[in-house]
Amino acid sequence: MIDKLFKSKKELDLVAKNKILEIEIEKLKNEIRKKDGFLKCKNNLIIKKENSEKNWQKIEDGLKKYYNENNKLREEIKKYDLIFSNSNFKHNYLIPIEKYLFETKFKEIIVILNNKGKRYVQDLNEYVIEHLSIEESLKLNLKYKLQKFQNLEINWEIKTYLLNGEKISKIYMKYRKFTNILLNENIEFMSQLENYNFDKLINQGFLTDDILKLKEISLEYKSKYKIEKSYF
Repeated sequence: MIDKLFKSKKELDLVAKNKILEIEIEKLKNEIRKKDGFLKCKNNLIIKKENSEKNWQKIEDGLKKYYNENNKLREEIKKYDLIFSNSNFKHNYLIPIEKYLFETKFKEIIVILNNKGKRYVQDLNEYVIEHLSIEESLKLNLKYKLQKFQNLEINWEIKTYLLNGEKISKIYMKYRKFTNILLNENIEFMSQLENYNFDKLINQGFLTDDILKLKEISLEYKSKYKIEKSYF
């Protein structure tokens, strides 16, 4: 499944499969949480019924069964996580610094970086950080965050952003009618608009000028955030 995902030439197919994988991983994690809860209950029963050999055997068999199943589920999650490893993962979109460095302690640093023309996480490196006029402790924190980013030790939201760009609902928040149409078409991210046929919206009651504006927003986003070459 992983090979098929990254051999696919169609970005829309990549997006769809990413969403499916996210759902599958969440299901696996929920299953593990349920079974972990079962194991805790069984352990309590062991304490209460430790004098009953028959009950002990049943409980022990149940524990072995669920431990084995949980181990298999965790292996499945590791397999899915390979999709977002450094060897496979692509940087398709620039990440605004404030989106990644959202903690209050980085607020002033973001202003300093923006004044130096550094607006995206991909603009950062150790040299840039080392030459910032900030406290050493903040430099260390910033270097640590950059290293985590470069190693892709980041949350799903940032990973999804790297692959697919911003959510359409945020970029087109003033165009509710348009976003509702896209929602019905299972289109959620800006990457999915690159080959979108905006002209068909004329049949949905959109005026020509409105369609041109929607196209313009999509092209502007692409020119500003789309990466032609992968970073790192």
